[in-house]
Amino acid sequence: MGFTFYIEDLRVFFPYDSIYPEQYRYMCELKRALDAKGNCVLEMPTGTGKTVSLFSLITSYQLLHPQVGRLIYCTRTVPEMSKALEELKTVISFRMETLSREAVVPVAGTEVGASTTKAVGGAGVDALTGGNILAVGLSARRNMCVHPEVSKEGDKERVDEMCRQMTAPWVREQAKDRKSAVCQHYERYEQSLSQQSQLLESGIYTIEDLRAKGLESGCGWCPYFAARRLIQAASVVVLNYQYVLDPKVSLASQLGGAPMLPGGKPTGTQAGGEAEPSIVVFDEAHNIDDVCIEALSVKLNRQKLDQSSGNLTKLSNEVERLKKEDASRLQEEYKRLVQGLQQAGQIDADIADRLQSPVLPGDLVNEAIPGNIRRAEHFISLLRRLVNFLKRYLHVDRAQSEGPLSVVHKLEEDVGVDGKSLKFCHERLRSLLNTLRVPSLEEFTPVTRVADFVTLLGMYAQGFTIIVDPYPEAEGMYDPMLLLSCLDASLAIRPVLKRYQSVVLTSGTISPLEMYPKILGMTNVVVTESFSITMERKCLCPLIVTHGPDQVPVSSRFSLREDPGVVNNYGNLLERLVQVVPDGMVCFFTSYRYLEQVVEKWYETGVIARILQHKLVFIETKDVVATTYALNLYRQACDSGHGAVFLSVARGKVAEGIDFDRHYGRCVVLLGVPFQYTLSRQLRARLEFLREQYQIREAEFLNFDAMRQASQCLGRVIRSKRDYGVMILADQRYARQDKRSKIPDWIKAFMEPGHLVMATDVAVETARNFLLRMSQPHVEQSGLGASVLSPAALEEFREHEAAAAATATAGAAAEQTPAKRRKASAETSGLSDGVLPMVD
Repeated sequence: MGFTFYIEDLRVFFPYDSIYPEQYRYMCELKRALDAKGNCVLEMPTGTGKTVSLFSLITSYQLLHPQVGRLIYCTRTVPEMSKALEELKTVISFRMETLSREAVVPVAGTEVGASTTKAVGGAGVDALTGGNILAVGLSARRNMCVHPEVSKEGDKERVDEMCRQMTAPWVREQAKDRKSAVCQHYERYEQSLSQQSQLLESGIYTIEDLRAKGLESGCGWCPYFAARRLIQAASVVVLNYQYVLDPKVSLASQLGGAPMLPGGKPTGTQAGGEAEPSIVVFDEAHNIDDVCIEALSVKLNRQKLDQSSGNLTKLSNEVERLKKEDASRLQEEYKRLVQGLQQAGQIDADIADRLQSPVLPGDLVNEAIPGNIRRAEHFISLLRRLVNFLKRYLHVDRAQSEGPLSVVHKLEEDVGVDGKSLKFCHERLRSLLNTLRVPSLEEFTPVTRVADFVTLLGMYAQGFTIIVDPYPEAEGMYDPMLLLSCLDASLAIRPVLKRYQSVVLTSGTISPLEMYPKILGMTNVVVTESFSITMERKCLCPLIVTHGPDQVPVSSRFSLREDPGVVNNYGNLLERLVQVVPDGMVCFFTSYRYLEQVVEKWYETGVIARILQHKLVFIETKDVVATTYALNLYRQACDSGHGAVFLSVARGKVAEGIDFDRHYGRCVVLLGVPFQYTLSRQLRARLEFLREQYQIREAEFLNFDAMRQASQCLGRVIRSKRDYGVMILADQRYARQDKRSKIPDWIKAFMEPGHLVMATDVAVETARNFLLRMSQPHVEQSGLGASVLSPAALEEFREHEAAAAATATAGAAAEQTPAKRRKASAETSGLSDGVLPMVD
C-alpha cells in the first residue's frame, strides 16, 4: 500500500495506492511556501484528502531538511484531533515500511537513498527508528485524566480544580506521609522525570493512546502532564487553537526551540528573536479571526464584580494571616518584585500553568512592577478601588461604548490610579496567589477576570472597545454586561507569525483568500491558492432559488422574513424536496430565533405534518446534549432507510463540526443568508475599526462573513469524491454578484447559468433529475483526466503539468516582448511611459 514520488528534490511518502490531482497540486504549493520560508493560505475542496496531503508533504520535508523544527497542527475539536493523528499514523507507518524495505535491499547510487540516510537523524527523528517520529496530541484535563475519582467529573472547571488540589507543590509537600491526598499518576510522572526517563518510545499517540498508557501498570503516569512535557520532544504536535493563540492558555514557551528529551528543561526562545524553523498549520481556519478576537476579549457582569469583592476580602484575610504565621514569604515576594518583572515571574510551574497572563508574549518584557502595587496590602486596595469603579461604570440605563484611552482617563481621575499600573495587575495577582499558596484557584476566577480586564485595558490603546449593555439578553431584563471586546484579530496571531518560520491557513471553505492576510496582518504570504476539484462526472448540483411558483421572492431579510408568502414558499420547497431526495437532508436557518419562528408557522399550517409523512424531522437546539442525541437518532433513521430531515442553524455546532457524508446528506438547503446581527454594538465597533484600519467597507466584510458561513454549510454534504449531493441556496440575494463571487471556486465550477435564478418547483425537478442520474452505475476512468491517479498516471499528469507551465511561461515572455519593443521605441523618441497609453 502506498507509493513515493518526487516534487523537485523532495521525496514524498504517500500512504495510499492512488492520489487525487488536487492533492498533488496542493503539496506542490505547500512546498513552495516552505521553501520560501513564508506563509500561505490554501483552500482545498472538502473530501479530497487535505489532512493526509499535509502530513505526507511536511513530514517528508522534515526528513529531507533536518534543520526544520516541529509541525504544530492546530484543530478545533477533539474528534478532529484524533482523526488527524490516525491519518499521521498511516503516513509514518508507510514511511517506516518503505525505509526498512530499502535498508534490506539498498538502491545503490540513487538520490533517494542519500537523502533518506541524511535526513533520518533530524527534526526529532532518530536514525535507529527507521523513519519513525514522536507525535502527541494534547487536550484539556477533562479529556485526558485517568484518576479514578477526578475522571468521573463532567465539568471542566471541576476537573481542573480537583486535579490542582492534588498536584500543587505545597499540597504534595504537606502530604508526603499521606499517599491518599495526592495523585499517584502525577507522582509517577514526577518520578519518571527525576530518573531522566523519556516517558515514551517514538510513535504516534492519540489522546486515547496516552490515557491507555496512563492506566498501564508499567507506565501509570499522568497523561495530561506527560503530554505537556512530550510536546517538547515531539516532531509533530496536534492540539487546539487556543494553545497557540490564547495567551491565557498558550504553550508557546514549551513549543519553542528544537525537539528535546522529556527529562530535560525547556529552552524556549525569547520573543523578538529570530523566527524558529517550525511550521504551524491552522486547519479549518475559515473562522480563525473570530478565535483570535475571542481569545483577547473579557466579559464581566454584576455577579462577577460582587464575587470579586468577596475574593478581595478573603485575600486580605489571607495576607493578614500570613503576616502572623510566615512574614518572610511576603518579604521574599517583595524583594522579587523590586528586582523586576522577570524575577517576579519566577513562580511555581503550577501557578504559571493555571494563571497565564492575558497579555501577548513579549509585551511586558523587562518592565519593572510599579512601587505602588508591590506591597500586597496596597495591591489589594487598588483592586478594590478598581472593582468599585467598574460597578459604578456598569450602572447604566442605556447601551454605550467607548475606547480604552477614554476609560483609562476616567479611571485615573476617579480612582487615582496610574494607567501604567493597570497592565501589571494580572502578573501581580498571580504572584500574590503563588505567595499565599491558594489551593482553590477556581474560587478566585472572578477577581482574576477583573485583573485580566484592567491589564488588557492598560496595555492596548488601540484595537479594543469597551461596551456596556444594560439589556444583553432581552429588552426589559436588566442585567448589565461589561465587555472588553477585541476588534483587531491580528493582535492574537501576531506573536505566532513573528515566532515561527511558516504559518499555513487551510480549509475547504476559506474564500475569498485575499481577505484573511489583510484582517490577520499576515506578511510574507507566498501562496494564496484555491484548488478546483477533479471529478469524472458532476457530483455537485448547486442551485440558487430566488422565488416561488407564485413569483413571490424568497429571502430571510428582515423586511420579508415574517411574510406569509416567504414562509409558505420555504415550506413548499422543503415539502417537495423530501419527496424526491433519498435518505438524509440537512436544512440550515440563519439563527435559532428564525428557526423557531418558521417551524412554528409550519406547524400551524401543516407543513411539518406533511413532511413527516415522508421523513422524520429532528431539530438542533442550544443544548449540546439534546442536539447530540438528535443527531444519533437522525443517523439511525437514515441507516434504517426511512430518511430524515435535520433542521439546523448556520452558525451552530452542527454547521461547524458535523459531517453529513454519503446517505446522511444527499441534499443541503440554506434558507436565507446567514448575516450577523448588524445592530450589535460589538459588530458595529469592529466594522468601524476595519474601515479605518484596513479600508474594508462594511458591506464587503458582512458579505464575506455571511458567505464563509454559507460555504461551510454547503461543504457539510460532500466528504469524498465518491460522494454526491444537491446544494440549494434559497434566497434571492445569492443571485447577486457580490454574494455569488464569494462562494468557493470549487463549488462555483459546478454552477450552470440556468441554475442561478430558479423557482422552487424548477429547483426540485432539477434536483430530482440530478439524483436519478447519480444513482446509476459508474465505471471510474484511469490515466490522464481521471479523478484518481495511479503512480503511472501521476507521472503522466506531472509531465502534462510541466508542459502546460512551460507553454504559459513562453506565452508570458512573448507578450512582454512587444511591450519592451514599444518601451524602447518610446525612449528613443523621447516619450515618457505616462503618455504611452494615449499614443496607443
